[in-house]
Amino acid sequence: MEVRLSKFCFLGASLSQDKGNMGVSALAASLVKLALNTNPDAEICFFVGRRSTEPWELLVEGRKVKIDVLNYRLSPKAHPKEHLFWILMMAVLFKLLPSRFLKERLARATPALNALTQCHFIGDIRGGDSFSDIYGPIGFVLGSLPSIIVLLLGKKLVLLPQTYGPYKSPISKIIARSIFKRADWVLSRDSEGIDTVKQLLGKHASKKRIFLCPDVAFVLDPEIPARLDVMPEVDTRFDRPLVGFNINGLLYNGGFTRNNMFGLKLDYKKFVESLTDSVLRNTSAHLLLVPHTFAPKGDVESDPAACREIADLFIPKYADRVHIVLGGKDQSELKGIIGLCDFFIGSRMHACIAALSQGIPTVGVAYSQKFKGVFDSIGLGGMVMDARTIDQNEAIFRIMNLISEQGTDLVQLRAQIRNAQEKVKATFQEILIAQNPLPRSI
Repeated sequence: MEVRLSKFCFLGASLSQDKGNMGVSALAASLVKLALNTNPDAEICFFVGRRSTEPWELLVEGRKVKIDVLNYRLSPKAHPKEHLFWILMMAVLFKLLPSRFLKERLARATPALNALTQCHFIGDIRGGDSFSDIYGPIGFVLGSLPSIIVLLLGKKLVLLPQTYGPYKSPISKIIARSIFKRADWVLSRDSEGIDTVKQLLGKHASKKRIFLCPDVAFVLDPEIPARLDVMPEVDTRFDRPLVGFNINGLLYNGGFTRNNMFGLKLDYKKFVESLTDSVLRNTSAHLLLVPHTFAPKGDVESDPAACREIADLFIPKYADRVHIVLGGKDQSELKGIIGLCDFFIGSRMHACIAALSQGIPTVGVAYSQKFKGVFDSIGLGGMVMDARTIDQNEAIFRIMNLISEQGTDLVQLRAQIRNAQEKVKATFQEILIAQNPLPRSI
């Protein structure tokens, strides 16, 4: 008789983002959908950095679902039981205590530990690309602590489909290797990630379950809003093509250091201006500027601010052909808006996935290895322009050729997307339907 998992916990994704990171929200919503596909009655929670434990609500295939929140904080003003370092210390103590009775008492005294010990399935997705120190070693260490806590509790941990590496810092390599060795499953969304994991594990790799699985956001359902939050409004009845352009505010501002943090060969800001000019001057297409991380103006990650700068430059000359997405209720609505495009160009990974998963020819302007790996996983590696190795003129020349050629065979693209979606679902069925789903005894 098939026994279904009933309590799920996910790390490294969130449905409530301070900076409106729709990519991270897309991961969270997709994970909820996959869990409910396995068990419609599943209880789902997220262990996330957040001030509040107020639950989220998510509409999944017409059904409103309550999602519980296990919060942790890093603020010195946080209640001790909510502070990440306190939870970590309690997890270490839990590991060391010899008595089951004392372990139970300790877990009950720390809400996050108590909830985690009761979960049947715990998976970490780390924002899709943060199991790496490309954003800095401190961020990688802090991002690893929730997984370390889970492992200290003796729980099985699944590393969900994401990008692994690169690791520039020795401490990052040590922590990554330690988590890989102890994880129950390691799923990579690209083949290069599998190589990275095996290389770090060395002789231990043969004993681990390491598999390729497409990004979970391929299964996210789009929702076309009743009214498009786009200025000026897009008339979907016009015959001229609509080219979507996701401008990455972090790249536009030079990264967190504001000094070409990612070592790009091209000047991203000048590239964006030149590509916009080329599309508007050499085609009859309308251009839809699509933010995907809605950080406020002045924030280094603000896509809307970067899009607004470009819109202000070109609206005086192309007033009726330049449109900007002002917002979306959530990740599904934004995906629905992206679905209106005939061609898409993006520098946020999940903006590209939102387009690709709807069968839209898509160019990824890459700042890390993750783009090539994800595009390769559906046979479209040639649609990636690596901004670390390509110059501006060549990138624009190739993108304009792809626009004029419609990018790729749409029939083939849609078949590849269907295969990717089925692969994600099949992999989760294999992992989530366990032989013995009861919580591991304390």
